[in-house]
Amino acid sequence: MPFNKLFAYLGDNAAQIDAAEYETKLRASDPRLLQNDETIVFAFKGRGGKGRDHNIFTNKRVLIRDKRGATGKRIRYVSVPYKSIRAFSVETAGTVDADQELKIYARGIGRVSIDFVCDVDVLGIHRFLSELVIRGKGEGMESYGAVAHDSSVNVNNGRTDFLDIMGSNYSQISDAEIESKLKGHVLLGDEKVEMGFQCGRDSFVLTNKRVLKIDVQGVTGKKIEYLTILWSAIKGYSVETAGNIIDRDSELTLYFNLPDNHSYAEGFPRNSLTRMKIDFREGKADLFSVQKYVADKLIGMDTVPVSMYGSSMEGHVDSGSGSFLAWLGDDNRMIDAVEADRKFHTDPPLLQNCETVEMAFRGRRDMILFTGKRIVVVDIQGFLGMGKKVEYLTIPWKTVSAFSVRSAGSWVDKDSEMCLWLDFDDVFNPRRSNEDDPPPPPIPRWSWIEFDFQKDKVDVMVIHRYLSERCMRTNHNLKPYNSLVSNDLLAPSPPETMTNLMDWIGNNASAIDAAAVDEQFHESGILQDDEHVAFAFKTGRDSLYLTTKRLFLIDAQGITGKRKEYMSVPLDMIRVWSVESAGHFDRDMELQVWFKGFWSNSVKQDLRKGKADIVSVQSFIAHFVIGSADGSTALKCAQSMQNAGAMDTFLSYVSNDAYLQDPVAVTNTLRTSPSLLQADESVEAAFKCGRDTFIISTKRIIIIDKKGVTGKSVAYKSYPLMYNKAFWVETEGHLLDGSEVKVYTDDESIHQKFSHGQNDNVWSTYEILSTKMLLENHPGNGEEDIEFNGDLDPVTGAVATGSIIFPQPATFQVQLPPNVYPGMQVQVPHPQTGRMLTVTVPQGVLPGGTMNVCV
Repeated sequence: MPFNKLFAYLGDNAAQIDAAEYETKLRASDPRLLQNDETIVFAFKGRGGKGRDHNIFTNKRVLIRDKRGATGKRIRYVSVPYKSIRAFSVETAGTVDADQELKIYARGIGRVSIDFVCDVDVLGIHRFLSELVIRGKGEGMESYGAVAHDSSVNVNNGRTDFLDIMGSNYSQISDAEIESKLKGHVLLGDEKVEMGFQCGRDSFVLTNKRVLKIDVQGVTGKKIEYLTILWSAIKGYSVETAGNIIDRDSELTLYFNLPDNHSYAEGFPRNSLTRMKIDFREGKADLFSVQKYVADKLIGMDTVPVSMYGSSMEGHVDSGSGSFLAWLGDDNRMIDAVEADRKFHTDPPLLQNCETVEMAFRGRRDMILFTGKRIVVVDIQGFLGMGKKVEYLTIPWKTVSAFSVRSAGSWVDKDSEMCLWLDFDDVFNPRRSNEDDPPPPPIPRWSWIEFDFQKDKVDVMVIHRYLSERCMRTNHNLKPYNSLVSNDLLAPSPPETMTNLMDWIGNNASAIDAAAVDEQFHESGILQDDEHVAFAFKTGRDSLYLTTKRLFLIDAQGITGKRKEYMSVPLDMIRVWSVESAGHFDRDMELQVWFKGFWSNSVKQDLRKGKADIVSVQSFIAHFVIGSADGSTALKCAQSMQNAGAMDTFLSYVSNDAYLQDPVAVTNTLRTSPSLLQADESVEAAFKCGRDTFIISTKRIIIIDKKGVTGKSVAYKSYPLMYNKAFWVETEGHLLDGSEVKVYTDDESIHQKFSHGQNDNVWSTYEILSTKMLLENHPGNGEEDIEFNGDLDPVTGAVATGSIIFPQPATFQVQLPPNVYPGMQVQVPHPQTGRMLTVTVPQGVLPGGTMNVCV
């Protein structure tokens, strides 16, 4: 209809075009845009097919070709790999609102929206994304034994009361009924509905592959949104029982790690998709069956029948708070873990049969449980805790990115504390109390949590040792849940242990002998048995240590310095790091790391000049973060890089745009002065921007930033390619407009402008980023260690052949004897075949330390 075409043009709604024909044209006009084995499955053109922009779905990624400027010569190519997508939704056409919409939530880049004309099969796009995004990598763990509903629950067959609809209360419905409605046009062929709930026209569906929220909109209900969330994007959950009289609804809350565009509006979360709350009407859903089901998905299946539980902290007598101030401050004290274990296996049936409570704490009325699989926070609500309403929050150990413990201080602050950094964005922007006040700072909510302990009831160093066992990883894997933490590690520390250690550290200069620290830390129980100190530094009252497993900081706080924080950042949680040399006036060097998280997720430490080798520190971090990453070249033709002309080089220097450097020369420089690159790492592309340099190596992006008037202070910042999630390149326009590239990471974006005349070099940069982001698979590059391997039918987009494969580890760690040094060869057995391998110890690995062996 003419009006529909007009609305499509004005609304910039995309119309479908022939994919094969467009691929032929695209390969002719932009020959380096698609990879050789990349196929366009769907193609769409903006403004109802009359525009100049295109949205492309290949077998590897979503590509957006966006012509910019009046002439359209400047083109931006946005690349979103399917493996970076955490959720997606499609919205069908309504009666009045005739356009359709696709929303993609991808890590780093956030939300990407595409509007379609009304005759596009958006459910076909939904099925296509389901095949590529979900199958083989986004599925949750199987949940055999999770009960969909029991005989005491009233299954309503889709009927909900008026009050339930007004209160958005869901009722459990038949799995088979909702599966039959969704099969074929929404669900995958082998996808099974395991739990289903309905509220009026809306549905909340839990399948063996995803969480599906169906929102029926408008008066007629013709417009429907289907929101898919991968199980791997869910980082925690809580269930809340029904209360008394008025509040009789129970609740399920899912905490997501979904990327979205940030909001700074007061009274709203920073991320609109930070959590999802589902209300259940009392008697119409079995809350603890839902809890058990989600637990099986997030923390692993319940694998054993009811058994005898462990004896960690058994017999610990709860003598009460013993202090009015502790009661008033809601400080936690230790209680009998075995008694807590028995209680929460039966009343309520919260824990899995294979799960054991290893430590338990009680505050004024609430409780904290440490099990082999998770942290459980029990929040008893109502006046003085006398109400029926109780919230049970689950935080899987894999969600903890970093942790710290604080000892008690002097005078007023007499409690000790534990802090956890979690891997989901729950930051909230509170409202100001008065209009004239400045906006209040954001609060972390569950992105960062703090628990208070009574200092005479809880030994925080026991907490530190326990968290080290549960949160530190070996080969990117946590300690098995059925491997209980040793009772020896949970034994109280001698009263003088930490005092003696801090006295020893305080008597040393700014650089501390790593071997001596290693000995002291093991005597004090700070480190794990197989963990060793590689670097040790002291600045004022604070100190920093790099071990073979973590970045460890001791921060003396308060006037007296009696209060100390012991913070641990596992090395495989580091996402970006930077080292900075000393300048003329600033005599200190600097180390800064950014770790996985969403609240205060960086650590910065000054290091005294002449007392620290920052290049060795950089190489040590690189060894653990990117040591096993693929170091092969991503360029098909290394000679394709072209130098800019003399005039372009001069203009780029004036405008501070980047111009090309010889990659071979930069590689040679960074192998010697400073020795920044790894042995199997080389520079693919390097661009000079004033005094600074933008480098893409085979493993990372490096920004070299010269600071100060003299430029003597130089910062080297590294972004591992395996943690980069999406990117775009923009070709140059008319006159002096140069090209650009932007790379998205989980923490921040990297944006670089290039000088005019370097379009070919930008395409080489595009080729490097495409190859690394689309093909690289590393055991530490995300939540999923499973990839889908299959070919797509270029016409239908259906999976023609392929299977879900579970790749074997490409690397494993080896503990070296104390008398083996870098350059020496050792023989180690293959972990699966037992075959002896001869390997050379690389530089930077200390005697008695650990090294990664590639197989």
